[in-house]
Amino acid sequence: MAKFFRGDKRRREMDRKRRSEEKQRRLQMRRDMRARGLDPDMVDADGNPLPPREGDEEAESENGDDTGETA
Repeated sequence: MAKFFRGDKRRREMDRKRRSEEKQRRLQMRRDMRARGLDPDMVDADGNPLPPREGDEEAESENGDDTGETA
């Protein structure tokens, strides 16, 4: 059975630890941005506005405000 050992367990554990550490860094960065009064969904880490995402305009127009219909 030992001849099939490829170190998968260690690699999985290292990947899990790396993902956890990356997530903690992202969460801390977003907390810091909120503490400075910046919305992490609207600006990047330097405070520059993010470009509009594709599909945002389509989602807004499907919600009914831009249909041009009168009630």
